[in-house]
Order: sequence, then C-alpha cells, then structure tokens
Amino acid sequence: MANEILHSSLIRIGYDAGLNEKGEAIVKRKSYSSVKTQATPEQIFQAATAIASLQVFPVTEVTRQDTALITG
Repeated sequence: MANEILHSSLIRIGYDAGLNEKGEAIVKRKSYSSVKTQATPEQIFQAATAIASLQVFPVTEVTRQDTALITG
C-alpha cells in the first residue's frame, strides 16, 4: 500500500495586469514558498489577501501547490 507524506506547499497569486495589444488578458503570477503544510484554506486565503494588499494589480486567483513524497 502506498503512503503519501506532504513535503512542502506554496501559494501562487495571479494578478490582473490589464490587456495586451490583441485585447487578451495579462495575468502576472507570483509564488511564495515556505508555507506551512498544515495551513488551512482560510489561513492561505488570509495570507494571500494580506500580500495582495501590497500590490498594485487586483487579484484574479489564489492557488496552493503541494508537493508530497509517495512511498510504497
């Protein structure tokens, strides 16, 4: 039976940076590592909101990326 051990997490925040010459949306993304693996979605969202308040562009998305070690 395989086991999964959560190794690390990071937050990715996408910002609306306007439109390009073709009228397509420009999304700028920033990643923030060293997120506690035990952090709840609410805690992640609060942290992302606090970080986003320091930015110029409005937030379009907040994602969490987890990395896990799978053993057999």
